Amino acid sequence: MRIVLGLIFFLSMQVMAQAGKMQIHSEILNDDINLQIKLPETYGHSSDFRYPVLVVLDGSTQFEHIAANVGFLSSYAIIPELIVVGVSSNNRLKSFTPTQLEQFKDRSGGAENYRQFLETELLSSLGQKYRIADYHILSGHSMAGLFSSYVALTPDTRFNAAISISPSLWWDNNWLVQESAKLAVAKRTKPMRWFLSIASEPNEMASAFAAQITQLQDTLGNSPSVKPPSTQMLQWFDKRFPEETHDSTPLIGNVEALKTLFANWNAVPEIAVMPLKALKQFYHQQTAVFGYEFPLSAQQYNVYGLKASYEQKTAWGVEILQEGTKVFPMSEVLWDSLATAYDLDGQTALAIDASNKAVLLAKQSDSVFLNEILSQAKSLQGKTLQ
Repeated sequence: MRIVLGLIFFLSMQVMAQAGKMQIHSEILNDDINLQIKLPETYGHSSDFRYPVLVVLDGSTQFEHIAANVGFLSSYAIIPELIVVGVSSNNRLKSFTPTQLEQFKDRSGGAENYRQFLETELLSSLGQKYRIADYHILSGHSMAGLFSSYVALTPDTRFNAAISISPSLWWDNNWLVQESAKLAVAKRTKPMRWFLSIASEPNEMASAFAAQITQLQDTLGNSPSVKPPSTQMLQWFDKRFPEETHDSTPLIGNVEALKTLFANWNAVPEIAVMPLKALKQFYHQQTAVFGYEFPLSAQQYNVYGLKASYEQKTAWGVEILQEGTKVFPMSEVLWDSLATAYDLDGQTALAIDASNKAVLLAKQSDSVFLNEILSQAKSLQGKTLQ
């Protein structure tokens, strides 16, 4: 309860993150593509910190709920803070299908071109405009789920993880399912983490999904969701949502996908705390699983620092939050949390200095936390008068 009362306001950060729209021209697709962008709310708190990217297919319908859930989950360090990019698709059938069918001649079979667009033109354009890290996740539903499955099985893809919600694996007589027997064991230079799910869909959708799971089990063994995490280069996870329909499943499916892909990623999910050195070692050890070493983000510094402070490891909390303010010097929340840690550690003068910095930054950014930050500042000033 002590942690809940101390952290609830700072961890439930529903601040309106920087968002925007942009259009890029694809030479590969010979088309103009509309994008929606949502940056982490901490993006402006540093000038050099880089964020992983989550590319959401069918962005016009799937972007908003996924971006909101990413913001919530990352605020509690359940998943990393991500730049979320919604990509609108002008020709879903052609873009998302890996083979061309006679009845859809010239209107299908463009998946490889679309993959090249995403991995070269899109990621390059994002890299020129935003501070993106070299870790990329792709999410797709239905026909877009077929495409994200195709990307997951492509050995030389630039994506590190893929989400396939109710994928249309039935396409072309289960073509991708059959191809997966050899693609799943193909040589890779980095790990791929692949989440697949199915809702209450009947007939060919369900049978193709079942066939894909059987194929993966036969080729790679049971998914890590059934046994301890695998170190194999293609790591797959599957879940079923029988109470969801094809239309409703993306909401819960993407949340469960992100939680599954980043299971055990949170270094301190409960009240057992770590010092800064142990936190960094923890994420260094995760590199073998993810193929990428995640640096501590602003939300993590805040979560881990406050937890340590409230669990009476105030020296640990101060150290974590001190480094957090160095990496994210414009974060009013981290400065305010550092003031809390100093106060709990009995360093009132330093707490007041940190609190004053938090107030200044909160006023400059018109922070939604201004009143709470001012309240702590007033409380700390009152201690000097006692």
